[in-house]
Amino acid sequence: MKVLSTLGALALLLSGCSMLGNGNASNGNGFNDVTNQVGAWDMCKVLPPDPIFDRASGAQYIDGFTPHHVGLRSAMNAEAISCSFAFESPLIDDDDYADVVVLLSVFPGVSTEHVDDMWTLRQDGWYDESVNDERREHHPGDLVAEDLVIDKDLEGDWDHGHAYALIGTEGEASGQGGAVLINVRTENYMVELYVLVPYDPAKAQAARYGLDQEEIDSRTSLTFDRVEFVNWLADEHIYDMFAAVTGALADDSEVQRG
Repeated sequence: MKVLSTLGALALLLSGCSMLGNGNASNGNGFNDVTNQVGAWDMCKVLPPDPIFDRASGAQYIDGFTPHHVGLRSAMNAEAISCSFAFESPLIDDDDYADVVVLLSVFPGVSTEHVDDMWTLRQDGWYDESVNDERREHHPGDLVAEDLVIDKDLEGDWDHGHAYALIGTEGEASGQGGAVLINVRTENYMVELYVLVPYDPAKAQAARYGLDQEEIDSRTSLTFDRVEFVNWLADEHIYDMFAAVTGALADDSEVQRG
């Protein structure tokens, strides 16, 4: 397992958000600040881990990384309230597991401009760190923009939504692990889904042997299809997450509180 280094990379990515607001319930400009309301939730109750765990053939949560609430002003991400977890998905051809790391978050803003800033930090920051060859230090074997499986705006009951999914599916990059970042935002908050997608050893080995793409595509070590998984996250699960957040805001009951 490489979960410790993987989580370290996740923490490094998340540390880029630093526009923390004051957490007031409202301001004099008619802006609806939901920071205090969202901050009282247990995010793993509002955004439960089970759907992703089941979709990626989860076998067990990793010791020390069972689903847990991460509150506002945390060292991991000062501006988000999150449900964080990591789990193991079994490999077909080996007595081992692939690690899947997940962070489900809500970013409440203290102004529309604050939400704008958080959107830019998350979306543009991830792209520059992970994809933009003009802005990052490039190493041989790194995934590039052509490896984006998903790069699209999302239509929904929000003001703006965008999804990225970067995994190795073609040529020499086949089998390489990567990440999914999906953000949807309203005027006063943003919902985020971030998943580190595992490496597929069988595809990577076939690519190293120089097999043709059809043969590479036919091989897998995983018990779930990574392309189908990332498309499910972008086309279905982010919509369920957003509906859960809007529902919790409308019905602020004790059930979802920490």
